[in-house]
Amino acid sequence: MAIAAGAVVIVWLGLAHQLVRPESYQHYARTMVQVAESAHDAAQTGRLVAEQQLAGRVTGAFSTAAYADATKGLAGAQQKFAAQGPPDEASRRLRDELSPLLGQAVVALGDASTADDDQTRELSAGRLGDLAGKLRQFVEAYA
Repeated sequence: MAIAAGAVVIVWLGLAHQLVRPESYQHYARTMVQVAESAHDAAQTGRLVAEQQLAGRVTGAFSTAAYADATKGLAGAQQKFAAQGPPDEASRRLRDELSPLLGQAVVALGDASTADDDQTRELSAGRLGDLAGKLRQFVEAYA
C-alpha cells in the first residue's frame, strides 16, 4: 500500500511539474510578438485619432470612443505581457526590450487622449507614430 501511495505521489509531482514549468523561449517570443502587435495597433489608432482631431475631421464623441478602444487594447497587451514570466535569459532580454516600449505607449496614448490643445495632440501623435514604428520593428525581428 505504501509503495502504491508513493507511486501516486510521484506521478502527481511529475504532472504538477509539467503544469508549472516555464514555457519555452519560442512560446514566450510568440506571446511577446502578440503583445507588441496589440500595442502597435493601439499606438497607431491613437496617432490616427490625434491627427484627425488636428485636422478637425472627427467629433469629440468619436475621439473619446476611439481612444477608449485603443486604451483597452493596450491594457490587454499589458495584461498579457505581465501574465507571462520569461523562462530563460534570452526571454528576459526580449522582455527588457519590449517593456519600455509598452510603458512609453501608455504615457503617449494617455497624453493624446487627454490633450486639450493642438500642440499636445501633435506631440502625442508624433510620439505614438514613433512608438508604432519601433513596435513594428520588434514584431518583424521576432515573428
